[in-house]
Amino acid sequence: MQLVRFKRLQDDGIINDRMSLARKIEKENFPKPIVLSPNTLAWDYDEVLSWLASRPRRAPKTGKKSRQVPVNASLEAEGA
Repeated sequence: MQLVRFKRLQDDGIINDRMSLARKIEKENFPKPIVLSPNTLAWDYDEVLSWLASRPRRAPKTGKKSRQVPVNASLEAEGA
């Protein structure tokens, strides 16, 4: 078991900040921390990696551009 601190989770790009960590623990079943001392928390890195592997993947982007209309396009069509 490898224990990692918050800074390692942040450096690895798993967590951005402490608020998002709290939300992930509460709503997304992120592994709960292990209390090492009153002010020190750590996570079992294997549990974190398992959590990451269980997350759904996004579909790859197709490279197609979206058909967004510029804001000025509607004015140009009206002859403004």
